[in-house]
Amino acid sequence: MNIQPINNSVSMQGGQNNNAWNNLKNSVVQKIIDVVPEHTHKESAKKLEKWNKIDNWVSKPAQNRGIMGATAILTQPFIDYNNKKVDEETRKMAFLNRLAVILAGTSVGMFIVRGPIHTLTEKMTNLKGKSKFSKALLPKKFMNEIAENEKFLKNYRVALSTSLAVATCAITNFLLDAPLTIFLTNLFHDKLSDKEKKALPKGQEVKNG
Repeated sequence: MNIQPINNSVSMQGGQNNNAWNNLKNSVVQKIIDVVPEHTHKESAKKLEKWNKIDNWVSKPAQNRGIMGATAILTQPFIDYNNKKVDEETRKMAFLNRLAVILAGTSVGMFIVRGPIHTLTEKMTNLKGKSKFSKALLPKKFMNEIAENEKFLKNYRVALSTSLAVATCAITNFLLDAPLTIFLTNLFHDKLSDKEKKALPKGQEVKNG
């Protein structure tokens, strides 16, 4: 009979101690949550905004083509020039030709094809436009979804302009890229030849001729 009250007393005391500990622990955790996430959230928001701006710039077809061209021009010509399976003169011509191909393709792609097409696409997918062509390239089936989702419209524009640019390149490759590549290759070759002639000792060119 006397044991029951003692047990109850001990149990209650233990429960009070546990509650006090849990309250203290929760209070400390809450203090940490109140302080740390605010700073982390602000920093994350700034980084997210910065990356969104970069993504918006890079995702545009013209800029995307420029990045591809810059990457190619820093690698491919030098791979051709260091091909030891062919003689030096062939390596030089391969280097110059590859350089011309990349410059011609990148220039035409950025300034004649992708840039103008993307601008035209934006004008013809303008939900707020007043002209009869402002919504000409918008699919009526998904008009509501596009109007409610800005990211959907952005991705649609990028996909559409890129597809149109690729189709256009099938024509410009023959009309613009190929002639420009030949012109640049000849220009680079002439410049290199003149430079090599000037580097020869005086009278050496006549002797070799």
